[in-house]
This record gives sequence, C-alpha cells and structure tokens, in this order.
Amino acid sequence: MVGRTRIREFLTFFGGSAVGLAIDLVGFSLLILAGLVPWQANAISSCLALTAVYFLVARFTFAAQARVATYVAFFAWYGTTIVVFSVLIQSATNLTDGPPLAWKLASIPISFVSNYLFSRYLFRHRATR
Repeated sequence: MVGRTRIREFLTFFGGSAVGLAIDLVGFSLLILAGLVPWQANAISSCLALTAVYFLVARFTFAAQARVATYVAFFAWYGTTIVVFSVLIQSATNLTDGPPLAWKLASIPISFVSNYLFSRYLFRHRATR
C-alpha cells in the first residue's frame, strides 16, 4: 500500500503542479510580450502560480488544511527557489542570447523535484492517509 500511496501522492502533486505550471508559463509569456525582462516576468508569474499550487497540493496531495504557518513556509521555500531560478534564467538568457522561455522550460524538472521533496517534508504529518 505504501507504494500505491506514494504513486498517488506523486501524481496528485504533479497534477497540482501542472496547473501551477500552466499559470506560470502563460503568465511568463504574456509578461515577456508586455515588455518585462525575463527575471521580472518569472518572478511575477511564479508568485501567481505558487499560490494556486499551495492550495491544490495541500488539499489534494497531502489532505492538509491550508494554514498560515504552512503557507508562509511554502511561500518562503518557493520564493527562494523562484529568486534562484529567476537569476539563472536571466543569466542564461544574457550569456547565450537564447530565448527566455527555453531557459524557463529547462529549469522545470529541477524545480519540480526540489519542490516535491520540500512539500512532502512540509506536510509530512498529513502524508500518511
């Protein structure tokens, strides 16, 4: 049962993250088209997506209630990773003159894994249904 529980947990986390990713990518693209530089577009689109992901993941992946303390910790973690990836995306774009969206997409697998592991830790008391 633990294996099935982990697979379900991972898949629901993936689903919630996919919704957030859609919000993030559409927002990022629109903000770039609006004239923002990549780091600004990434920071704004990521923050919008993160709030949606928090509520989806807390409820559907870990069966946890939204709480101020977990939201603050979640936001702090994601906020830190957003800043790190924003700097990396901007640097890669500047160094290569490559398309910002390509660098954004390249960052997704690494950020997904790190965010899943952090979320499991944050909601660990609720992760054993």
